[in-house]
Amino acid sequence: MERVIHKYNQWESKKRTYGTDTLLSRAEIHTIAAVGDHPGINITTLAHTLGITKGAASQMIYKLVDKGAIEKRGSPHSDTEVVLTLTEDGQKNYAVHNEYHRQTNDETIRLLRDMPVELYAFMVKFLSSFENALDQKLNE
Repeated sequence: MERVIHKYNQWESKKRTYGTDTLLSRAEIHTIAAVGDHPGINITTLAHTLGITKGAASQMIYKLVDKGAIEKRGSPHSDTEVVLTLTEDGQKNYAVHNEYHRQTNDETIRLLRDMPVELYAFMVKFLSSFENALDQKLNE
């Protein structure tokens, strides 16, 4: 189990390209996804959406502005607020990322659908117990 989790973490932490030549980390592409899901979002709301601090969100936006994926603009509703939008490259990243998840989810659903019912039931029970054990360890 530990080996599988380690491999999954390696796979998840691998930088990838999403429709452009720019390598993006998992945090970067998920920030792009949040902005793509909420065009015109401000940094405070973005931080809340991603579950990170406002400072961390601001640093991430600076990186993504430098990479040409996100654009900062003045809000049409406030002289002090900045809103975020995706650039053309950011839109490409967003679309390819969504397709990546669709393909990954389709593969997972296929694996689960082809699994015998008894094995599926056992796996759900095992993973629920494993999650509960992890929750207890995290709360210690």
